[in-house]
Amino acid sequence: MRCENAPVQTRAITLLASSCLLLAACGGSSEPEVQTTSTTDVPTATAPATTLPTAAGPDVAGEVDEVIEGVREALVKLVMEREGIERGAAEERANLLMERGADPAVVEQQMAIYASWMDNYPVHPVLGRHWTEEQAECAIVTMMRVEGVARTGRLMNDARTGGMSVEDAQALVQPVAYCVDLMAMVRAELTSVGVPQDLDCLLAGVVEEEVATWYVAVFTDGPAGFNAALSEGVDLTCPTAP
Repeated sequence: MRCENAPVQTRAITLLASSCLLLAACGGSSEPEVQTTSTTDVPTATAPATTLPTAAGPDVAGEVDEVIEGVREALVKLVMEREGIERGAAEERANLLMERGADPAVVEQQMAIYASWMDNYPVHPVLGRHWTEEQAECAIVTMMRVEGVARTGRLMNDARTGGMSVEDAQALVQPVAYCVDLMAMVRAELTSVGVPQDLDCLLAGVVEEEVATWYVAVFTDGPAGFNAALSEGVDLTCPTAP
């Protein structure tokens, strides 16, 4: 599935950039240079062979001016709402914020990261094929807000199964866990691959936070780590479904 809806992309990046400017929540610059990562294989029942979206994206330079203007207008409205001031004063405040933080290079990188993510999210190791477009958008916008643009790019470029630090692995998984229902998606995945055990029994006592640790283990310890974490969480003595 490709993200070919330019207005949706522009809206998402406008929302991201304006909120980051207002809240000073997004750090980093357009560095490092975007690179393409290798295929990420996860040969397990609930984490199929996948490729994590990389920070590389299509040529978006021509859309930056439009986004910058959209960011300015969004800032004006946010400042009016938050500070209860008239539009003229809000425009002055927005202009000051734009001068301090609206770097076109950063906005362009945001757009490239977003576009690549939306093109490739169905192959994300954390059950990406079960996400909706809205959930995928939520995950990448949340990641850039929390981690900053430059670190998000590095995380996407460096992502691999096994060998990542817990901190980096959590940074890749937590935005997804925030935006999707991991328990529902695990059930859907187990159903789709034909797991014979009764799912209510198999997942009894498992909570969403625990499911998130299974996918952190994919990045820190690879398929073996995922399988070990999964086997500790589910009840493998469950009978087959009737």
